[in-house]
Amino acid sequence: MGVSPETISRWQDAFKGTMMELVGFTIVSASKEMVLAELPFRSELRQVTGLFHAGALLTLADSTATALANLHTQDSPEEFDPNRFPLTVQLNANFIRNSETSKLIAESVPVHVGRRTIVVRTDVRDAGGRLLATVTNTLVPASDGGGRERTQEKR
Repeated sequence: MGVSPETISRWQDAFKGTMMELVGFTIVSASKEMVLAELPFRSELRQVTGLFHAGALLTLADSTATALANLHTQDSPEEFDPNRFPLTVQLNANFIRNSETSKLIAESVPVHVGRRTIVVRTDVRDAGGRLLATVTNTLVPASDGGGRERTQEKR
């Protein structure tokens, strides 16, 4: 079952003031089985040769993988518990080619959803559907993987 357009719109609102807004990250569709997202080409996202900077591809892939993992760690798509937000603890990227396409498209799918870790594979393609990169993330909930430290009151 997919996430409603209204919920995706609320997620996009939550991205305001973050790196996702800065680069133009947009979720197109989302479910626990697949998240599809886009990143438009802008001159600020290119390297000196005019192609997308590798960091733009990685930002798109990591953000899309995190959105998918978040669907598995939260109680529901409408709720948000920062302690359950998934953090990438390992990322492996294989760059195949690059492009000056009008946009990048990322498709994230779960490889493994366990009690402590989630592994997500993301393929990043250009607007013509050519594979640019394959990225694998291992994520853990913030409470397990080094999120903000919580201070405990002493009694």
